[in-house]
Amino acid sequence: MLITVAYLYIYLMRWVRRRSDAMKRLQLINAIRKSLRCSSIQLQKTNRSCILSSGTNMSLAPGPTDWCSNLQTLVGKELVNVEVMLEKSNVRICAIEPKLIVPLNGWTSYLLNQSPFDGEKSKDIVFVMLELMQYNHEVQRNQVTKLEELVNLVAWKSGRSFQAVAECTENGFCQLTRSFLDNCLVAQELLEVTSITSIDVRGQPDKMIPGASGSQTPLLHFQKLSGIQSSSDFNNSSQQLDQDCKEELSGMYSDSDCAGEAPAEPLEEIAPEMLTPVTRKENLHGKPPNVLVYCGKKDSSRLFENVRSIFAQCLNTDKYTVYHLKHDQVKTTPWLDNTTLLIISSDKVYDGVDEVFLKYFLEGGTVVSFGSSFDAKFVTRIQTNSKSSILTLSYENWSDATFICGRHVYETSLKSLLCDVTLTCLAQDKHRGNPVILEAVHETSGGVALLSQVNFDKDPSEMAISQDIFTILKLSNSIRFEILRSLFRRLGIDSDQPVLPSLTPIVLLSCSSKSKQQFFKSLSSRLKDGHLVSKDVTLQFITDDISLSAINVTSSVIPVITDAQRISILFDFAVYKANLKTKLIGNVMFYADVITTTMNLIESLMFSLPADIGLVAVATRQTAGVGRGGNAWLSPPGCAMFSLHLRVPQRSLLGERIPFLQHIVSLAVVLGVRQKPGYENLDLCIKWPNDIYYGASMKLGGNIVKSSIMNDIIHANIGCGVNVANKDPTICINDLIQMANETSRDDSKWLNLLSTEEVIALSLNCLEDLIAKFQSDGPDGFKRLYYRYWLHGNQRVRLNSEDGPEATVIGLDEFGFLLVRLSNGQMESVQPDGNSFDMMRNLIAPKSN
Repeated sequence: MLITVAYLYIYLMRWVRRRSDAMKRLQLINAIRKSLRCSSIQLQKTNRSCILSSGTNMSLAPGPTDWCSNLQTLVGKELVNVEVMLEKSNVRICAIEPKLIVPLNGWTSYLLNQSPFDGEKSKDIVFVMLELMQYNHEVQRNQVTKLEELVNLVAWKSGRSFQAVAECTENGFCQLTRSFLDNCLVAQELLEVTSITSIDVRGQPDKMIPGASGSQTPLLHFQKLSGIQSSSDFNNSSQQLDQDCKEELSGMYSDSDCAGEAPAEPLEEIAPEMLTPVTRKENLHGKPPNVLVYCGKKDSSRLFENVRSIFAQCLNTDKYTVYHLKHDQVKTTPWLDNTTLLIISSDKVYDGVDEVFLKYFLEGGTVVSFGSSFDAKFVTRIQTNSKSSILTLSYENWSDATFICGRHVYETSLKSLLCDVTLTCLAQDKHRGNPVILEAVHETSGGVALLSQVNFDKDPSEMAISQDIFTILKLSNSIRFEILRSLFRRLGIDSDQPVLPSLTPIVLLSCSSKSKQQFFKSLSSRLKDGHLVSKDVTLQFITDDISLSAINVTSSVIPVITDAQRISILFDFAVYKANLKTKLIGNVMFYADVITTTMNLIESLMFSLPADIGLVAVATRQTAGVGRGGNAWLSPPGCAMFSLHLRVPQRSLLGERIPFLQHIVSLAVVLGVRQKPGYENLDLCIKWPNDIYYGASMKLGGNIVKSSIMNDIIHANIGCGVNVANKDPTICINDLIQMANETSRDDSKWLNLLSTEEVIALSLNCLEDLIAKFQSDGPDGFKRLYYRYWLHGNQRVRLNSEDGPEATVIGLDEFGFLLVRLSNGQMESVQPDGNSFDMMRNLIAPKSN
C-alpha cells in the first residue's frame, strides 16, 4: 500500500512539474509573440561547446552586456537595451531594442531561392538571422526538426560562423523557438542552429555564389570553406557586414519597443535621419510626414503598440510613418521641426513636457490630444467623473454613438487661457451638452490643436467592465474610426487608406503527395498547354522553372505554382495541417495572398474534380469578395476566408433538403471554435439564414452556397468568411477571447488567441462531421444541435414590412426553411433566398442590395 502511494505521489509530482513547465513555456511564447514586431528576439545557446571542423572547441554566446557593448561599437551610439526573457544553463533568450536592421548588400542569395527578394513584402513575415555550426552527433536528441521545414532561406554568408537570413511567419518563429529550446533544430543534418535573431532587412542579396557549383546548396558549400569557427560575440559575426553600411546603420534602427519602461534604463533617441528620410515629400505644412505619438512616462511602449494599430487605420500609411515619442526623448530629441502631427495619448504629462508640446503648437505645429491634462493649457476643464466612463457623442452627422471618455468636460464659455488662440466647439456630450472636442487655432503661427476628452485612441476592450458596456462600445467601433478619419482630414492629414495590394499567384498545397497526384490526374483531360479555361477565370499551371518574376497575374488569368517551395506565403500551412482531422475535405488547397474572390476558383473546377478530392480555396485578402444577394464582402487580413466544393447525391437525406447546407456551414464555424476545450462559453451564435454573430449584437461572419445539379449529383460551391484577428473596425473572435481573459482573471483559464489557419481547419473538421451525421441520421438531430446556438427561438417578427403580419419563429421546417406561426395559428415557411432578417426591427423582409 505504501509503495502504491509513493508511486502515485511521484507520478503526481512529475505531472505537476510537467504542467508547470508547459505553462511557463506558453507564457514565454506569448511574450515573444507580443515583442516580435518591435524588438529583436535573440535565442542563443550558452555554456556549451560546438565541435568545429578542425576539432577545436570554442565557447558560444556572449552575455547581454557583451551584446550591448558590441552593438554600441557597431553603430557608435548607446542605443541598445537588452531584456533577458529566459536564462537557463544552456539557452538564453533576450529582447533587444531597438530592432536590428541588417543590410543584405554583401550577402549571397540562397541557391534554391533565386527569385527576386522583397524584404518589404508583408508585415506578417518575420525575418531572422541564423548562426549555424557543425552538427554534434554525440548529443542525444529525442527528435530532429529540420530548419528548412520552418523557414524559407533567402540569403547566406560564411565567415567565422555560417550565417543565414530567412523568412517565416509569426507562428513559424514560435515553432523555431520551441524546437530551439528542445535542442532539436538542425539544417540538412549537417549543421545545428546555435543562434536565432529576429531582424528587419534592407536591400537585396547578390545572386552569385562564388566558388560553388550549381548542384550545391550554401550549407554544403560551407563545409568546403576554410574552417568553421564560432563567433564569440555579435560584433565578430557583424564584421562580415559591408563596412560602408556602418554609418547607415546608425539611422536605421526602429524606434519602437514593446517592453515597459523603467526610469533607470537607457532609452533610445529618435535619430534625425530616421525622422526625415530624404526620399519623402513634405506636406502642406512644410514638415516631413512623421506622426509622433506620446503615451506618457510609464508602460508607454506597450500603450504605443496598442494605439499605433488604431492610427494606422486612420492615416494613409503610404504617406505617413507613425513613431513612438518616448518621455525621455521629448526634451532631448530635435523632433519639433521634423513632425507633421503630434498625438498625445496619455491622461497625464510629467516633468514639463507639456511646455514643450505647447511650444510646438505655438510655433505652428499640429497637435491632437486624447483625454490629456495638456488640454488645461488652453481651456478650463470641469471634472465629471473620478475615472474613465462612457458618453454618447454628438458630432456632425453622428449623434447616437457611444465612446470611452475621460474624467473631464470643457467649460461651456470656451474662454481661451492663451493669447491669440481661438477655441471652437466641434462635439458635445449629447446628454449633458458640455463641449468634449475643441479646436484651438493660434492666429499668428497657424498652429492647430484638437483637444478631445473622447478617447478615440482606446479600444473597447480597455473598458470591458461588463459585457453590456463592451457590446455598446463595439457597436460604435466603426463610427469611432470614421470620426477619427474626419478629425484628421480637418487637420489636412490624408486619411485615405492605401490602394489594395496587387494580385498574387495561387499556390497548390496538399496534405499528402497522393492527393496532389490525384488532383493532377483529374485535371489532365481539361488542360491545354497547362491552361484550364473556364467562364470567369483561366488557371495557368506552372510546373517548370519559369522565373516567378516573369509571371503576370490578372483577374482573368491566374498562375498556379505547383511547387510550394518556390514561393513564400502568408498562410501557415503547417498549422492548418496540424489542426485538420478530416478524411477528405480540405486535403488539397488553392492558396493566394491576394485574389479577387476564391469562389471563382472553385467554380472553375466544379465539374472536373472527382469525389475523393476535397479542394478548398483560401486567401488572406480578397479584392472583390461577394456575399449573399450580391453584397460586397470586405476581406481584410485576419479574416478567415475559404471556399470549397461539395458533391451531394440528390437522392440522399441532405440532397433532398439542400437548403440545410448553409445552416450546416454556419454551425460548423461556431462549433469549430466553441468545441475547442476552454472556448465553450464564447458567445458565438447563428443568425438566420447564414450569418455568424457575437450574441445578438454584431456580425462576425457568414456564408454563401451556390448549387447546381448534374447527373443526380448536387454540386455545391460554398464560400465562408469569419473575422478571426481583424478586430477593427468592427469585431472578431479574438476580441471575444480577450474579453473572456480580462473578465475571468483566472490564469488557469487563460485562452490563447486563434489564427485563421486554426479556425479554417476546425471549421472543416466540424463541417465534414455534421454532413456525415446528417446523411446518416436526418435533420432532427441536426436541428436540436443547431437550436442551441441560434438566436431566434420563439422570437416575434413581422413579415415583409413593419406593418406586415405578426408571426412567431418556431424553427426550421423539414426542408431547412424558416418556420413561423402566424397570429391566426397558421404555419408558414419563409425561404432564405430573397429574404433578410433585420434583427433590430424583428423584421423578415425581401433583401435589397
